[in-house]
Amino acid sequence: MSDYAKENIFNAGVIEDLADRVSSVRDDFDSEAFIRDALEGLEPLELKARSAHIRDALRAHLPADFEEAVEVLVASMGEDDGTGGVEGTRGFRHMPALDFVACYGLEHLEVSLDAIAEMTLHFSAEFAIRPFIREYPDETLARLATWARDDDWRRRRLASEGTRPRLPWGKQIKPFIKNPSPTIELLDLLYDDPMLVVRRSVANHLNDISRDHPDVAVEVARRWAEENGSDEVAWTVKHAMRTLIKKGDADALELLGFGGGECVEVEDFSLEPAEVALGGSVTFAFELVSGEEEEVALVVDYALHRALKNGGVGRKVFKLGKVTLAPSARASFEKTQRFAQLSTRTYYAGEHKIEILINGRCAGIWCFDVTE
Repeated sequence: MSDYAKENIFNAGVIEDLADRVSSVRDDFDSEAFIRDALEGLEPLELKARSAHIRDALRAHLPADFEEAVEVLVASMGEDDGTGGVEGTRGFRHMPALDFVACYGLEHLEVSLDAIAEMTLHFSAEFAIRPFIREYPDETLARLATWARDDDWRRRRLASEGTRPRLPWGKQIKPFIKNPSPTIELLDLLYDDPMLVVRRSVANHLNDISRDHPDVAVEVARRWAEENGSDEVAWTVKHAMRTLIKKGDADALELLGFGGGECVEVEDFSLEPAEVALGGSVTFAFELVSGEEEEVALVVDYALHRALKNGGVGRKVFKLGKVTLAPSARASFEKTQRFAQLSTRTYYAGEHKIEILINGRCAGIWCFDVTE
C-alpha cells in the first residue's frame, strides 16, 4: 500500500494523535467523543473527504467561538520542525485543521488569514487559502503580497502555490485563468527565490498560465531570464516552459536556445510492422540530416495521432531527445511505440500516424494501421 493511500494518511492512529495534541492545549476537550465521531463513517471515504469528516468532528467538539477554536488548533500543531510538511506524508495530519479554517472561517477574514500564516509553517495551505481568494480577492492578494516578501520560505511558497490558477486537486480560480496579471505580480517577487521549493512552485504556476496564455508566459519567462541570468533562474524558466516545449511552441523553444532547424530534414524513415494489432508495438527509425550553415541545437519529438472511440483523432507528443548538429551532420533515432491498453490511455483500431517534430516543426508524417 502506498504511503499516500487514504488509510495511511487518515486512520485511527492519526485521529488519536490529533485528539492528544488538542487535549494538551485544551483541558476540556472530550477526546473520546471526538475520536468516536471522527472514526464513525470514515472507512468508505476518500482522502479529502476523510479530512473534511475529521474537520467536522473537530467543529462539534471545539469551542463554538471561531477565534477561540482556531487558537486551539494552531497551538495543537506543536513546535515548528522547519519542514512545512511539503515532503512526505507526515504533514497531512494537519490538513483537517486547515480545512477547518477554510470551511468555517470565511466570516472571519483577518483571524483566518492570521491562522493560515501560522498553520502553513506545518502543512502547506494552498487549498485553505483559495476560498478566501474567491471571497475577498483584494484583501487576500494584499496579504499574499506580504507573504511573498516574508522571511520564511513557507509563506513565500504559499503566495505562489495558493494562487495557481489550475492547482492540481484544487478548484480552479477562473478569474486568474482569464487574467493572470495579479498572480504574475506575485511571481515577479519570487522567481529568483533562494529556495528551490519556492522556485519550483513559481515554475509550476507559470506553467499553469502557459496553458491559457502561452504568449504571456513566454514574455514573463523571457523577462526573468533577461533580468537575472543565474543558473537558478534558468532552471525556473526551463521548468515553467515544459508544457509549451512539449507542444512545440516556437517562442518557448527559441527562449531555451532551440531556435531554427528549418533546414534539418528526416531521411530513411522506416516503420515496422506497417500493421499492428492492439496490444502489440511498432518500431520506427530515421536519421536527421542538417542542411544548416551553422551548428544548430534541436529538440526532437514525435506526435502519435491515434484513432479515438468517437471516430476522431487524438494527438499526443512524446520526447525523443535533444541533439546538436554541425552543418551536414547526421543523427539517428529509434523508438518503439506500444499499444497496450493503459488506465490513462485506451487505443482503438484504425489509422494511426507518427509525426516527427524538430524544434516544434512538423518534419514528416507516416501512416500505419492498428487492428483488433
